Amino acid sequence: MRTTAFLIGAFMLGSIGCSDAETEDGTVSASAGGGTAGAGGAGGGDALAWQTLITADWELEPFSEDTSDIHAIVIDRDIYVGAIRPISPKGTHHTLLSLEELGAANIIYGSGVGTNALTFPPGVGLKLEAGTTLLLELHLLNTSGEILTGTSGIEIVEVAPADVQHEADVLLPGPLSFQIPPNETHSETGTCTVQSTQSFFAILPHMHQLGRHLKTTLTIAGEQQVLHDGDYEFQHQPFLAFEPVTLQAGDSITTECTWNNTSQASIGWGPSSNDEMCFSILYRFPKVVDVGGGFCDDSM
Repeated sequence: MRTTAFLIGAFMLGSIGCSDAETEDGTVSASAGGGTAGAGGAGGGDALAWQTLITADWELEPFSEDTSDIHAIVIDRDIYVGAIRPISPKGTHHTLLSLEELGAANIIYGSGVGTNALTFPPGVGLKLEAGTTLLLELHLLNTSGEILTGTSGIEIVEVAPADVQHEADVLLPGPLSFQIPPNETHSETGTCTVQSTQSFFAILPHMHQLGRHLKTTLTIAGEQQVLHDGDYEFQHQPFLAFEPVTLQAGDSITTECTWNNTSQASIGWGPSSNDEMCFSILYRFPKVVDVGGGFCDDSM
């Protein structure tokens, strides 16, 4: 699998964030507390035993923005995650979770506007090893004329180590280079060929503000299978779970994005909300160490 990676304070800052003009109601009520791995947290309103993994209190002056509010903890024991969701009160425009450093290969979770809880399949878990530094990066925005405060972070459901047969991780297939002409509806595709057996179980379709439609097609043993084909809304970015689908070495994932560029300028790939992206963000198992990180585009 040919991949391209780069260190980021920015990869999902704009990519899962919002523009200055947008507002958000928040998806999960904040739970108090401060940055302790595995500490008990707020209940979830469902049958799962949600607990706080990491949180951060913040305050923003009127009409202000913080694109990289970073917090770190050290995991004090092995934790196996069976479900995950953001704590995202108003003003939280994205939440990014990484291990050790802010690099594409280290991303383990990202949420945006309207992102829902993600539950992993039975036997699959996201492992957080004891001694690992966990980084929480928030993009915060206050579009009001008053001081805004909140507590943002991540909640998880733990599973017993004995119940985890496969570790999960994230793959980002999609084109990494394109230009969208001005005043035009335009489409681009990118294909990712996998180099080992891996099973996929959830997708987060991802573009920016010009995005209108995203289609993800799997080619398995020469046969095409549409995994996702739907309109895109920047202010509603849910994870979509499905029964695990297994790809073998040589199978591929094709991501096709359609944008409507009503501006007078050509728009290219970039981390800002004013740039664009095109990714089928996929959770998979088993964990795969990709050369160069989690991006995948055969043309690069």
